[in-house]
Amino acid sequence: MNTLERLRNSAWRGCLTGLSTAWLLIKVMVPTMAVVQLLKVMGVLDFLAREAAPLMKLFGLPGEASLALLTGALVNIYAAIAVAVNIPMTAKSMTVLAIMVLIAHNLIVETAVQSKAGTPAAIMLTTRLSAACLAGLVFGWIIPDKGGTLVQSLSHSQSSGLKQVLLANAVSLVKIAGIVISLMIMVELFREFGLMDRLMSMLHWPMRVLGLDRKTAFVTAVGLVLGLAYGSGLIIEESKRNSFTGREVLATNVFLGTNHALIEDSLVFAAVGANLIWIVIGRLIFGSIYLRLAGGTSGSEMGQGRFSPGKRGNWNNFSLTG
Repeated sequence: MNTLERLRNSAWRGCLTGLSTAWLLIKVMVPTMAVVQLLKVMGVLDFLAREAAPLMKLFGLPGEASLALLTGALVNIYAAIAVAVNIPMTAKSMTVLAIMVLIAHNLIVETAVQSKAGTPAAIMLTTRLSAACLAGLVFGWIIPDKGGTLVQSLSHSQSSGLKQVLLANAVSLVKIAGIVISLMIMVELFREFGLMDRLMSMLHWPMRVLGLDRKTAFVTAVGLVLGLAYGSGLIIEESKRNSFTGREVLATNVFLGTNHALIEDSLVFAAVGANLIWIVIGRLIFGSIYLRLAGGTSGSEMGQGRFSPGKRGNWNNFSLTG
């Protein structure tokens, strides 16, 4: 098979996988959007906005954002986005919301996964919730507010009819589906031409700069790019071989709890108006801070040893995990 055929076949596989994944996300987002509109008509959203406004004001968010935060924490980022695009948000508030949701989302499932990877649920919940709140306070204060409600949130205005609501939500869904499909095509191309391991190896030094131990840098790079489930799976595998100490497992899980699927998740929120640079920087900063608190590598240790990640990942079962 020549290079052109390999390119075509891998792109087609990625497209099919992306369409399948996008359909799963749509099945989560569309009902959530419908529920939000129902809550809005019933006056529940307005009630929630009034009651939660004092707390949300600390983060520079509207009161309704509390529903997006709660939905993201209990379900996933796509459900949170389905809520966020139906409430009045500026670019700043969407960015702050994105940082908070991306640090603390899908907590029930992901906490269980990290518990199996060696870190107690209580530690991970405390870490992610406190990091999300602190990040919201900090970035709600330092991110400049340029004003202006995002286009997709115009559906909140009284003059907007059902057609405008449906159009705004449909645009958001199309953008997200486009990102997912594009990423899956890219992953298939990387897999076909053996570039995935090279990418992970390239991330070794940046992981060390952030404060990761040389033994865990590769595993963390996997989770950072591909998602928490994949990174935790490698942690479990390495722990069974006694490759990691308890401190290294804790530090790696803490960092991955606040920073996983960094590319996919950040791009999805950017598609609905959040600032991509602030999202990435925000998560990495707080992930690095909590990594140090969990006992990550000190700066003086970074030059010691030579990185040897050992067994590379099997990327055949890769899927976007959020």
